[in-house]
Amino acid sequence: MREAAIAFLDKFGDKAAALDWTTLELFGVHLTAGFIRVDYCGALMISGERVQAIESEKIRFGMTTYYRNLPGRPVGVPVWEVGR
Repeated sequence: MREAAIAFLDKFGDKAAALDWTTLELFGVHLTAGFIRVDYCGALMISGERVQAIESEKIRFGMTTYYRNLPGRPVGVPVWEVGR
């Protein structure tokens, strides 16, 4: 997951910023359950797949797509805040 996130930042970081993707939309997880609560996970925290494309409302992985702004999606914390 870490390697895929670094590859994302290298390849798509500037575009993600230009499209206003937030830290939580990319790196969010549940405060106490971490990755187990996938409903809280940001796009890059769901799997270790590498991103193929990014658009204003979605990020496409190999066979998976993460959609932004789904109604009712809970908000987590950045992954680096868990366990502090």
